[in-house]
Amino acid sequence: MPELDVRALAAGVSLSVVVAILSFFLGFPAIGTLVAIAVGGYIAGRMAGRHGLYHGAMVAVLAIVIASIAASAGNTNVTNILADTLTIVLSDVLMLLCGSAGGWLSTRT
Repeated sequence: MPELDVRALAAGVSLSVVVAILSFFLGFPAIGTLVAIAVGGYIAGRMAGRHGLYHGAMVAVLAIVIASIAASAGNTNVTNILADTLTIVLSDVLMLLCGSAGGWLSTRT
């Protein structure tokens, strides 16, 4: 497994969180989150200077963990557990793809 640059990872995750919060307040929560993770993955890959895809994917993984913790803090009632589960899985896959793509692009430019 490639070695992770922890500083690059922390910078990418931090930027992802800030951009996601800004996009939420600007009224674009869904698209903004995906863009935020792609940007965070790009920054992490660029700062690391190597293994951009891996660093971008790790930014997405940490963003998913942060989003899961934040979502579990609220009291929400789920009426359709299957639809909710499929939505979460699809969202997580999209987040992983965006983070990986951002990291991959950072090593290609």
